[in-house]
Amino acid sequence: MGPSGCGKTTLLDILADRVHTGQIEGAIEVNGLMRDEKSFRAITSYVAQEVSLLGSFSVLETLQMAAKLSLPSSVNSFMIAERVADVIDEMGLRSCQDTIVGDLFRKGLSGGQKSRLAIAIELLSNPSILLLDEPTSGLDSSATYNVMKFIAKLCDEGKTVICSIHQPSSLVYEMFTTVAVLSGGRTMYFGPRSEAMKNFASAGYECPMYANPAEFYIELVNTDFQDHADISHLQSVYAASSTYTKLRDKIMADRNSAVGNKERIELVLPSASRQFMVLLHRNTLNNIRNPGIYWVRVFMYFMLCFMVGTMYLSNNDDLTEDDLVPALFYVQAFLVFMSVAVLPFFIEQRAVFIRERVNSNLSVASYVFANFIAALPGIFFIALISTLLVVLLADLNGFWWFLLNLFLSLVVAESLMHVIASAVSHYIIGIALGAGFFGMCMLCEGFMVPRESIPNYWIWGYYMAFHTYSFESFVFEHFSRETTPASAAILARLGMEDVDTPQNMAILGGYVVLFQLIFTLMLYMFHTGRR
Repeated sequence: MGPSGCGKTTLLDILADRVHTGQIEGAIEVNGLMRDEKSFRAITSYVAQEVSLLGSFSVLETLQMAAKLSLPSSVNSFMIAERVADVIDEMGLRSCQDTIVGDLFRKGLSGGQKSRLAIAIELLSNPSILLLDEPTSGLDSSATYNVMKFIAKLCDEGKTVICSIHQPSSLVYEMFTTVAVLSGGRTMYFGPRSEAMKNFASAGYECPMYANPAEFYIELVNTDFQDHADISHLQSVYAASSTYTKLRDKIMADRNSAVGNKERIELVLPSASRQFMVLLHRNTLNNIRNPGIYWVRVFMYFMLCFMVGTMYLSNNDDLTEDDLVPALFYVQAFLVFMSVAVLPFFIEQRAVFIRERVNSNLSVASYVFANFIAALPGIFFIALISTLLVVLLADLNGFWWFLLNLFLSLVVAESLMHVIASAVSHYIIGIALGAGFFGMCMLCEGFMVPRESIPNYWIWGYYMAFHTYSFESFVFEHFSRETTPASAAILARLGMEDVDTPQNMAILGGYVVLFQLIFTLMLYMFHTGRR
């Protein structure tokens, strides 16, 4: 316990082996033996303060998929169902097992139910030690009490629970067996809850009758305000107390007896193929159920492409061949540009990935490959609808090349959005970066300024922009099939008489591979859940 900024989360992160920067002093021992990181991770689960869940799935579905990702491949479907049912009952989630988690579009679980679900996910692997970082954050007093009641029940079943909490009620405080009070990264008290009041009273700070002891202690050690206690005095009183002496003697006794298991405990993981299949199934369902990922975009693409097609109807005699070039530019540039709309959902999924990677050792390669494959049907559906509306209504040439070109362009754009989502902390920054990059590519792709007229100091943008290869192919595949002098003049003016469309499609495919590889490296190197 302690006020904000006292070091609760930092302490838990160090215990969970999530801090690899800065200077860390002291020793972490388990049953008298120096902690082995791999063995410790095999018996420990960590629940972060920020709950990271996918809103499209029910409680039951969430737990079933989490079990398949965390339990060994030798655990069959019957055993998984049995374990999930046990955890649902253990955390009191039976009444809401078919309720979705909920998101911006749909109402779902309450805050307390989400907290219990986050804990339930980590209980699936049956850890011996559970680390919880403020599991009651943002909950009302009733929800806090119910969440902590279930956590206390886990202790009664033999699990070790280390939990940080900001300001527990007196009822919640009575559930604790051992209390650590922190202030500015220093220990003001660590020992049995029943002895805490005597320790503070011996320092001259007696808890008033009927006051909540937890609130009293936290107010004493909160250095943000002037009426706090003498922190150095509190620290020295605790260091001279019998509680501290007993604690030190117990540590030495454990160290001398070394009751811990000296053999390394290996974490048995599901196979990479099983992880891939579970993630592919989950991502596909999420793409279908979450309206913000594809369905909102399908509606936007349908309306815009319908407008483009009807504006450039083949029977419109007022249009010239030249008028079609801006239409092709719009289709290529703006339809690709709208891919920035999915970036917030990618960042939401990233938080789930980090949690699963830390606690379940999720394979980065399996995650990236499953994510990529699951996205393809939705992108193809968008490309197909857009192609049908634009090509058929405007009577453009080269239907199949148009479809392939648009599909690959959208896949490149989404792959780039994955890269950006892995590099930024907030989706607004990501949208700004994505929009800025696409805007630069639109300027350099050869429509506003033909290739021959682009200044030498900007020509690198022409060759770097994937828009260039897409736009060239759109223009060439339509106008090269026309026999009119105007079409030949348009290709000559834009410098696109000899475009190699298959080569351009291969370049777009190369961009997809490049961005997916960068995305994989970014996740592997920078999203480990450690700091």
